Amino acid sequence: MIGRLLLSSLPAMTLGWSLMLAPSAWSQQSYPSRPIRIIVPFSPGGGGDVMARKVAGKLAERTGKSVFVENRAGASGNIGAEIVVRSAPDGYTLLSTSSTYGIQAAIGKAPFDPLSDVTPIGALARAPAVFIVAPNSPFKTLRDLITAAKRYPGEVTFGTAGIGAIAHMNMEHFASVAGIRMTHVPYKGSSQALTDMLGGNIAVTTANPTVAAPMVKGGRIRALAVGGSHRLSSMRDVPTYAEAGLPGFDPYDWKAILGPKGIPLEIVSRLNTEINAIVKDKDFAAVLEADGSTALGGPPNQLATLIRSDIERWRNLIRDRKIKMD
Repeated sequence: MIGRLLLSSLPAMTLGWSLMLAPSAWSQQSYPSRPIRIIVPFSPGGGGDVMARKVAGKLAERTGKSVFVENRAGASGNIGAEIVVRSAPDGYTLLSTSSTYGIQAAIGKAPFDPLSDVTPIGALARAPAVFIVAPNSPFKTLRDLITAAKRYPGEVTFGTAGIGAIAHMNMEHFASVAGIRMTHVPYKGSSQALTDMLGGNIAVTTANPTVAAPMVKGGRIRALAVGGSHRLSSMRDVPTYAEAGLPGFDPYDWKAILGPKGIPLEIVSRLNTEINAIVKDKDFAAVLEADGSTALGGPPNQLATLIRSDIERWRNLIRDRKIKMD
């Protein structure tokens, strides 16, 4: 009798499981069925914007659907990030972000929970930072800069794209490791900091290799050191920070793709698979090489760990250095 009851209920049970699995199977088979939007929370033309557009092009090739980039700058990336966080969790609105995301979370200025309100999709790359000075600067080496900052505490100035920008935090980290005190001069953008550095109004700023390499080659700036474990092919004469005498310092900026919380796992898996394939693509590798970047990739939980550890390290730096973010 029990056996007959179990057998008689099998079709209903099977139907029940089919109904439970149907939305998941449907999502996996049909996604994407319309254009995907990637929000870049910064102005066009920057390193993150260039990389996002390359990812968009490759993702469109691989999915057969349009993928477009939308720049929504403001509030150190929080405006664009909040648009994504508040969007539908269907995989059609994504965020191309960077280390600035972790910094804003550490400061506590993000208008959402930077961990629980997002879905990690995949890490793209890690880009090194180059410390640059004017060609007529008295600082010929990184050691010259450190020596001057120790001799004249607070008198050596550095410019960045603003309070809480990755360049600001990298410089504060540098000062911490070197045991020096410098003065921060915030600007509205990195190009303004570069212009004032060339004009002699500030002593040093940072740039990514894409910006720095041609200017170094043309003699328009002097590069003191570059992040990473080895010298870049585009700037073979520029030492790493370890070679320049500061082995405990390696400034970088990571870039990754996030989405709003609640995206179905099968869509996250599909996107992660595509991201990992893109970062291994030879054309994308050429973009990374030109920027001096290292491909990352990996599963979503690995990206979640990166973001969590990044937030913690910035919180520690802000506390230890008593950095004011107002």
